[in-house]
Amino acid sequence: MLKRMMNGALAMGLTGLLLSAHGARADSAAKDPAAAADDAVVQKLTHGEINWSKKTVTATGSGVAGMKITKDSDIPAARLMAERAAKMDALRNILETVQGIQVTGSRSANDIMSNGDVKTRIEGMVRGFRVVDTKYYSDGSVDVVVQMLIDENLTNALIEKPKAGKAPRSLNTVGPESFTGLVINARGLGVVPSMSPRIVDESGKEIYAADVVSEKGLAQGGIASYEKTEEQSKGRTGNKPLVVKALRLIDKSKTDIVVSNGDADKLRSPNLNLSFLAEGKVVILVD
Repeated sequence: MLKRMMNGALAMGLTGLLLSAHGARADSAAKDPAAAADDAVVQKLTHGEINWSKKTVTATGSGVAGMKITKDSDIPAARLMAERAAKMDALRNILETVQGIQVTGSRSANDIMSNGDVKTRIEGMVRGFRVVDTKYYSDGSVDVVVQMLIDENLTNALIEKPKAGKAPRSLNTVGPESFTGLVINARGLGVVPSMSPRIVDESGKEIYAADVVSEKGLAQGGIASYEKTEEQSKGRTGNKPLVVKALRLIDKSKTDIVVSNGDADKLRSPNLNLSFLAEGKVVILVD
């Protein structure tokens, strides 16, 4: 059983906030998403987990009733009180998990949320979490499992756009489409998933980054997704992706990847339709 942090008095004081944000709860028999499938790329943090394949953030909150149950008629009120406390605990935990998202090689969501406006925006998004499971215990305590998407709104809040007056890097997007996406095999390198990884050639010249991706591409929860197999990558990259091998990670970075100069030449060719890069149809394979 997870920690029992909230007391009844605090829970009652925050009732209005919780009811407005989370009026409905999932059936207690719902599947617990924290038990992620082995085939998903899941990053476990102190207060929750990030599923980089499904683009979700999941956390659990725990609560106790703060009242003594002396008769059966006390149980509904006790459970309601404990559930409110659990939701507040979950709100805190899922916010801390979101703060742990790596956005670029050098910046996490927590770093970016040092900007007060960004912090306020993201806190508002987090309050919109959905309850996906509720567990009741004989001692009157309650656990709730909550989840939110790494969606277009969160992406727009966290990924820096090109500065005003600076046009995004242009790619050739005309001509026949030879490839439907890009798959980078980075298994064995210890890649840390991020929302905005960089791909460079052997000399460090940038090939792929956020400034080449359209708004529609960014709406997929970042400029790349993470999977374990090529078959899993097809949902984002289609049935005919260009598959390349990562050589190594950029020095001092666990998110940014180096590919061979030969593969880099393909990814900046003026004769190849590179619409798949502009559309963010990129998947990085990890262990």
